[in-house]
Amino acid sequence: AGVTLSLPRRAEIVAIAARYDLLIIEDNPYGLLGFESDPRPALRSLDAEHVIYLGSFSKTFAPGLRVGWVFAPMAVRDKLVLASEAQILCPPPLSQLVVAEYLSSQPWLEQVKAFRELYRERRDACLDALTALMPADVTWTRPEGGFYVWMTLPEGLDAKAMQPRAVHARVAYVPGIGFYADGQGTRHLRLSYCFPEPDRIREGVRRLAGVIADERELRQTFLGLAGPQGVARTGGSQPNGQAGGPTADMR
Repeated sequence: AGVTLSLPRRAEIVAIAARYDLLIIEDNPYGLLGFESDPRPALRSLDAEHVIYLGSFSKTFAPGLRVGWVFAPMAVRDKLVLASEAQILCPPPLSQLVVAEYLSSQPWLEQVKAFRELYRERRDACLDALTALMPADVTWTRPEGGFYVWMTLPEGLDAKAMQPRAVHARVAYVPGIGFYADGQGTRHLRLSYCFPEPDRIREGVRRLAGVIADERELRQTFLGLAGPQGVARTGGSQPNGQAGGPTADMR
């Protein structure tokens, strides 16, 4: 989350796939939602024979419609059609007709530009709040597009183990371990800035900073983990342990 492949890296990946006759699955629902520049070329545009491209209207039109598409080499496409028919028989025709009408009758590219500005504002609010409120040894990505920031916790903290404390403070995130197949990612978590407005984002970050400080203090007390020098406790729950205000969902 929050990382964009450079053009040289894209060319390198495609070259490796061609050299060893591998297939790349390019899942790219956020490709049009870049903040810093025009969208980067898809891997499939560099090599149509070795890339299966997955797209979606959930991020650029309406998530409830659940309509997406696949570009794939012919032999793979036929198998995907069979697999789709076996699982869902047919995607809802009404949803497909709504998307088709939207694309043919509405200035959808202008709408995507409006989304980019909206999400850029919320990205900036999230980054500003993280810089102002997080302890010095917490790090994060600076996304060039999309919906998410990828955060790394200090040594000794576990995002999954910390999650119940965060839920109690009414702030939500996705633990990083869910993005790895080998058990890595315990110190990582994913924050989403796409839905909350800037004030809610700042409040969510404030609460999360307090959760991290409380978790560090608990582990220092019972496990003897050393903490960094000069890191102040920021945010946190109210004195009685009950978080106030609405939920700040940053998943």
